[in-house]
Amino acid sequence: MKFRKSFRLFIALALMMALFGVLPVSADTTVLFDETMAHDECLLDYPPNSGADPLSPCQWDMEVIHATAAHDTATGAGVKVGVIDGGVDFTHPDLAGAIDVARSCSFIYSTTPTADPQEIANGDCSNKLAVQDLQGHGTHVSTIIAARENGIGIIGVAPEATIVALKACTIAGYCFADSVAAALRYAGDQRLDVVNLSLFADPYLYFCANDAGQRAVLLDLQSAARYAQQRGVVIVASAGNEAADLGHPVEDDISPDWPPDSAIVREVHNNCRVTPAELPGVVTVSATGVNTLASYSSIGSPVNVTAPGGDAPQTPNTVFGRGRILAGWSSTDATGLWEALIGANRAVVSGGGRYVWISGTSMSSPHAAGVAALIRDAYPNLPQGAVAAMLASSATPMTCPANWPANDPRRCTGGQGNTSFFGAGMVNAEDAVE
Repeated sequence: MKFRKSFRLFIALALMMALFGVLPVSADTTVLFDETMAHDECLLDYPPNSGADPLSPCQWDMEVIHATAAHDTATGAGVKVGVIDGGVDFTHPDLAGAIDVARSCSFIYSTTPTADPQEIANGDCSNKLAVQDLQGHGTHVSTIIAARENGIGIIGVAPEATIVALKACTIAGYCFADSVAAALRYAGDQRLDVVNLSLFADPYLYFCANDAGQRAVLLDLQSAARYAQQRGVVIVASAGNEAADLGHPVEDDISPDWPPDSAIVREVHNNCRVTPAELPGVVTVSATGVNTLASYSSIGSPVNVTAPGGDAPQTPNTVFGRGRILAGWSSTDATGLWEALIGANRAVVSGGGRYVWISGTSMSSPHAAGVAALIRDAYPNLPQGAVAAMLASSATPMTCPANWPANDPRRCTGGQGNTSFFGAGMVNAEDAVE
């Protein structure tokens, strides 16, 4: 597998960060934690969490967004959330009863580069084997949104929502634009309530309107998103892990990322857009660690809200999990990431299910999508635009950080409730449904 500098999926960052952040065990010890060990460590290292499942004490992120408190009012029951990603582990115990298998579909084609043969369905939604997650990213995202409260593992933001897995990303972490657009249109056809995209559409980080080929792809993605939105779909997307200012882009040095070794360094301007983060009407989400903006998070005027994505540099080495996000992982990971994360002491087994600590805007976006699902549960008649507006208006306002490092080129502008780092602020599940 080829790992690339990107934020299309967390596959590269997860493996690279597996090299960092030793947990409170001896440096020469590798541990696959069980739920009791992880539970006890997290009780010592994180603020109290009122969640009832074994790994709830590790879910500092759910306390930040007041998810548990919201469940007295809304749980996401009856809400269908599409996860456009790398598929889902249909057998994960924390998603038992949570997946709409009938509607789940793979949009990986015979012509899709880097696809595993098993993933290819050519839009035939009867091929459910093609939707199975062969890595783990899609399962991680899905469990952040909708892990059941069932005495196993963790509890999701919307623990009674239903996941519709829409595979648009290959085992290698490429999410080509034709697959993403097809998945968005299908989400519209199915009139899903919310869709999460923790990715960018390959092969360009920025699609520039002054290039005819790129403009055509950008217009197709815009059309697909608009089609879904017109059919009631709230689209939520990650801002990205490039630590870039999306409102003032300067350079793209990773595009095109396919075929291999075809990337060039090019200047980019405001006629160039990251998709889906900069598509009209999309709720775009930056990421925080336990204290402030994550070191990797992109920022800028397209950011609508922020949510926890985890950030190990903000957390001491002695803290269990280093302030990353704990969520599920696939039992059919064929990439070696599960083994790498065991080697980094960042893997847990609970109830027979796999869980890992990783970080990224890929993790922040599903927190916001989960809150959107709670809004849809509490206010089922709201149009999609009103749900997106409520997600922002109910967020906890945040101000620009004081004493921001001079060597970090990202600059926070704006005032409380509307900054380039955090948008309207931290998503707040309790306030969103009160």
